[in-house]
Amino acid sequence: MCFNRLYELQLSFLFLIFHTTTVISSEFLIEDLNRDKNQQQTWLVLPYVFSSESMGFTAGAVGIFNGYIQPQMTVVATTFIGESLPIRSQDLREPETDRASGGMLAISGYRPSFSDRLFISGLGAYGYYPNQRLYLEGGNDSVKDIETDNYESITPLQSQGYNNWFDLHFRHVLALGESKNRVLPTIKLQRGIAVNRDHIGGGQPFVTGQTIVGTDLFYAKWSADKFSESPEINTNGLRFYLEHNNTDYPSNPSRGYSFGAKVSTDFGWGNSTQSWNALEADYSHYIELDNFSWTRQSVVAVNLWSAYSPSWDESQSHVAGGVLKKNQTPMWEGARLGGWTRMRAYDNNRFNDKAALYGAVEYRFIPIFNPMADQKWNPFPIDWFQIVWFAEAGRVAEKYDLGVLLSDMKYDVGFSVRALASKVPVRFEMAFGDEGSAMWVMLQQPF
Repeated sequence: MCFNRLYELQLSFLFLIFHTTTVISSEFLIEDLNRDKNQQQTWLVLPYVFSSESMGFTAGAVGIFNGYIQPQMTVVATTFIGESLPIRSQDLREPETDRASGGMLAISGYRPSFSDRLFISGLGAYGYYPNQRLYLEGGNDSVKDIETDNYESITPLQSQGYNNWFDLHFRHVLALGESKNRVLPTIKLQRGIAVNRDHIGGGQPFVTGQTIVGTDLFYAKWSADKFSESPEINTNGLRFYLEHNNTDYPSNPSRGYSFGAKVSTDFGWGNSTQSWNALEADYSHYIELDNFSWTRQSVVAVNLWSAYSPSWDESQSHVAGGVLKKNQTPMWEGARLGGWTRMRAYDNNRFNDKAALYGAVEYRFIPIFNPMADQKWNPFPIDWFQIVWFAEAGRVAEKYDLGVLLSDMKYDVGFSVRALASKVPVRFEMAFGDEGSAMWVMLQQPF
């Protein structure tokens, strides 16, 4: 899409950033020094509107509740509905109309009474989209064509359908480093910046910082009536992961590093389309810079991520003559690029294959000026605004070969305006790449 055309504005109100395979998180307590100790809970409810080619004019509301039920918990809920859009079935009947609609609920960090170190998080979404874009075959050399009327087109297939999913996480904080004697570190914030963490951020892996092992039960169902091979793709299975965070403030790090590894498996049970497996590894590093006279914080953040699917067999098709390969990951799993976290100038899951390599660098700074800092009159607790410039590079390939993955890479650049709202970073960003531009609204830092 050209710059002078309507942008593909994606309001990604999903709370994925707390739980997705791309982001390493931690379990901790927040004490806001600007608020009374007995009034640490914060909440925020915001209406939103946006317009996009796939959903039309859409309106909804999102609520963020932090510190209720248990002090470390966060709850996010959203619902939305779009305008009526024309849709056309595969059998070439007269066009009909339908509208996007859905909702999502996420509960993060619940600690059951029977365990001090176990935390449970769950999130689920239900959504219907009259014109979603689906890159069933998103290889690095695939050509994006959104003008075609051919229902067999797969770059992308444009079809109405459902996108429903649910994740349930069990996270165990190991008795190592910062959590050896006290499970949940307390981070004291002064207008959104940690002030009791001068000695934290960096150090020896597993000796300092926090380490978490986790299990994720996942389920997802995607449907599209124009997909001739199958009206839907289903997946369910298990993820096992290790996360280590050695930063000063995991929600908005200014120094230190974090890394993690993840194994995902669909055993082909129940209504699963087919079995598959995938491996992922992620590393992030944060360097604090000297402030200017007008900044409160300046940081360079670097991220490196890679993924590989051992099960993906390019030599065979899942169904004879079909698009899907034998034991390949669904396009939203495994080695995929594009969307609100990696390669942000491209459609969600634009590129997917057997292997992937990705890198990003961001320059983040928080100005001293904050017109909404006075919590006495401001109904929305916004502690800071952050300006970010970023650049990304990545590539997917049919095999894990660094020579291939480092050649003919995709690139994009962009900028972002972020805010700490109710103790949760909210980001609005715009990215530019060789297939056009995209805007995103999302929760939490991308890494």
